[in-house]
Amino acid sequence: MSHPDRAAWTEADLIADVDDGPQGPEIGAFFDFDGTLIDGFSLGAFARHHVRSGHVVPVDLGRMLLIGMRGLTTEEDFERFFVLGMRAWAGRSEDELTELGERLWRQGVAGSLYPEAWRLVAAHRRAGHTVVLASSATRFQVEPAARAMGVEHVLVTPVEFADGLCTGRPGGPPLWRAGKAAAVREFAPSHGVDLGRSYAYSNGDEDVPFLRTVGRPRALNPGDALAREAAEQGWPVARFRSRGRGGPREMARALGAVGGTLGGFGAGLALGAVNQLLGQGSRRDAVDLGLGLAGDLGTALAGVSLDVRGAEHLVSHRPAVFLFNHQSQLDVIVLAKLLRGGFTAVAKKEAASIPGFGAAFRLADVAFVDRGNTTAAKAALEPAVERLREGISLVIAPEGTRSVTPALGPFKKGAFHVAMQAGVPIVPVVIHNAGELMWRGASTIREGTVQVTVLPPVDTADWRTDELDARVAEVRDAYLAALDQREVGAPRGSVEVTTGPTGPVHVPLEWGTTAEMDADAAAVWRTGSARSTLTLLELLDPAPDPERLAAAHEWASRMVPRMRQIVAEPALGAGAPVWAGVEDVDLEHHVTRVTLPAPGSHRQLLDAVAQFAAAPLDRSRPLWAALLVEGLQDGSAGYAVKIHHSVTDGVGAVRLMGMLHSRTAEHDPERPEPPVPPVLAAPSAVGALARLGAGVVTHPVGTVTGLVRSAARVLAPPADSAGRRAPLLAGRGGIRRVEVLEVPLADLRAGAAAAGGSPTDGFLAAVLGALREYHRHCGVDVDGGGVDGIDGIDGDPLEDGGTTVSLGLPVGLGAQDGAGGRLAGAVVRAPLTVADPADRVRAVRELVLSTGPSGPLGAGADVQVASVPGIGHPVWFAGSRITRLYPLGPLAGCAATVTMVAHDGTACVGIVLDDAAVTEPDVFVEGVRAGLAEVVALGRDVPE
Repeated sequence: MSHPDRAAWTEADLIADVDDGPQGPEIGAFFDFDGTLIDGFSLGAFARHHVRSGHVVPVDLGRMLLIGMRGLTTEEDFERFFVLGMRAWAGRSEDELTELGERLWRQGVAGSLYPEAWRLVAAHRRAGHTVVLASSATRFQVEPAARAMGVEHVLVTPVEFADGLCTGRPGGPPLWRAGKAAAVREFAPSHGVDLGRSYAYSNGDEDVPFLRTVGRPRALNPGDALAREAAEQGWPVARFRSRGRGGPREMARALGAVGGTLGGFGAGLALGAVNQLLGQGSRRDAVDLGLGLAGDLGTALAGVSLDVRGAEHLVSHRPAVFLFNHQSQLDVIVLAKLLRGGFTAVAKKEAASIPGFGAAFRLADVAFVDRGNTTAAKAALEPAVERLREGISLVIAPEGTRSVTPALGPFKKGAFHVAMQAGVPIVPVVIHNAGELMWRGASTIREGTVQVTVLPPVDTADWRTDELDARVAEVRDAYLAALDQREVGAPRGSVEVTTGPTGPVHVPLEWGTTAEMDADAAAVWRTGSARSTLTLLELLDPAPDPERLAAAHEWASRMVPRMRQIVAEPALGAGAPVWAGVEDVDLEHHVTRVTLPAPGSHRQLLDAVAQFAAAPLDRSRPLWAALLVEGLQDGSAGYAVKIHHSVTDGVGAVRLMGMLHSRTAEHDPERPEPPVPPVLAAPSAVGALARLGAGVVTHPVGTVTGLVRSAARVLAPPADSAGRRAPLLAGRGGIRRVEVLEVPLADLRAGAAAAGGSPTDGFLAAVLGALREYHRHCGVDVDGGGVDGIDGIDGDPLEDGGTTVSLGLPVGLGAQDGAGGRLAGAVVRAPLTVADPADRVRAVRELVLSTGPSGPLGAGADVQVASVPGIGHPVWFAGSRITRLYPLGPLAGCAATVTMVAHDGTACVGIVLDDAAVTEPDVFVEGVRAGLAEVVALGRDVPE
């Protein structure tokens, strides 16, 4: 293809070049990621997450800023910068980082995706090219984007893992400058790619070696240095519209859109009211006038115009159910301008509380649905169906929520049920590019034209319920055709991850060495009781030798300074508590040995551990205790360790135990023998005030807001859960009961993967299934029906009616002194209506990825569920093999806590129950066992 000006190509030129060029998989299309496919850097989303959570210590943050200001000019500069940014990942498992990457993609990074780049990638896929994202970033940043775009290959920087946990360092040199070029040259022959006829796209001058590896280099959104290189080499240059947050003009448009919409609606109602007084109209006429003015003024002040094809279908068949693909908050005013009036909508009940819009929705007779109450949901829909029969149309988004990318999401069936019930046609409204002007999470609007295609009405008169799935698929196919996404709407397979060369394994990061408590730990310490503990139960085979056990604890206390430190409050309470060393540790006080009476059963062991876990720690001593339970009938022993939650969480505790365990039963003569840690002095008031003042001076906002947020997270349960305990689980204050279960990790992984989830998703789905069966056993109707996918604005994957529980999910990672991350959580209202285990796995995964942290783990939940990384190989302690490791989390006001850790190929599940809440514990435990078995069975049902 020829082009008159190779230095200024448009999106159309790029796509035409692909369409006219060579076709087939031997042609590669290599895309840089940061700055090329997305506007900005994906590492920024991770950095913001870690800064907000307190992961990045000020020293590392300062070093990163200094390197950034000085400029990244060499591979060594970039490697130092990259290593500092990755340190916050230390102690996370691969599954954790994978889900964190997916969540940050959905909640932020996807909004910076260039739509032009999306369409360019789609063009290469249509041409049958081998499309590759080649990036110096890691798979956790790049793979979610590749999966969303249907790209099957990524080249990324490796991440170092040891014992199943990230060390906080790259596993080799980052794919930057020559490293990326070398990775492409190595990838091509193994995948049959002819580099001489292939394409490469990048925005940075550091990728000049990468661009030179192919015959068709393209500079996208280049900086000055790459633009000059492209001009010298004759490479095409194209620039895409910025996806940044926008400036004052974009903010003014957003404010204008809100004001114009609400003002127009209010003015229409006022004029309609005057007409009513004059006997010249009805209340409905007033609403319709308001809707039309809202659309006109809202779009005008937003700087948005409409280009509509098929507009005749908007008026030819009314009443109707108007469907629209949901991309943006702009959709509301776009639909108001399109339809003018004569319609209402269905929305989740939370929309009624949106300032301004909630009142407008109520005046427009929107049907608000409480998805936590099946009866109310059905009752709310009845007026909408009745309005259809009266001649008022209905607007519904069949996807249920706004898409994070231009790709069309799956359709729910609620809208189609409503159309069938009312006997009205369906009119598909295809919105092409509203998300380009205002992404789903944006607060600003870019001016431009929204392209809309209205497809011909679809008659539902002869539809039958048993063929509804096929009918829904037909309508969705029509959307895909209109959006030109038939060939590129979904990935064709899993993403193949190829990393660059691996490097040496470094010494693991130190654990628990800072003197001052972080804000989260201080909040736990000052607001929690001595019972705010977590416990790990290990099964040792055989029972360890007493002398070797004592020696192991003495050595551990030298390896981990926290085992020889107490919490000291600064004088006058100024500043955060600090860790102060003690002269000596009375190991006999911290380590207790008991022998079970005959017969030494498993039940006796669990009861002994439950009593040990419930006893408070002595706050004047180091905050840990251990219990060795002997006398088990098989000759093994139980070993329980209890740690206060201000020291670490489950992630850090498991990492600590892994650090103190051995890979062999024999004594390791090469193990480190650190001296006894020095005694640290308690803080003075002057010193504490000086430290606090220094923090306020250097980081005023971060210091103050960090303290306030930490206290708020601990003290205030999520508003959504307050006062909404499930009645069946409302009791509190009974005897703590401990139970344990296990399942082969490979089987759980295979079952969850068969439903598109991770082992954690499978585990969470199993617990939700147990809660469903527990309620059914106790006579609660959990199958009330609900209405699937009826939301007109946004929907949550699990919240579609029926009996609910408030489920605490681990969805974020907070600060924790290098110990592996303090889990943060969110409490969601999870219904118990999902009977199929595969559907539960998919729904749970969607929920976890779309939910952000709202408080400390467990706060305000009926049941807390968590999965923490474990140890992936055989380990010994004091000469005894650790055959199982069960995590037992604190109840923290919950009816139950269910925690899973992977240990040497086994998924070990620890359950702690409040007997006053879970009055039939055997039923609940068997429900978890059955739920795990259901998930495992999914993997066995997959055809080979």
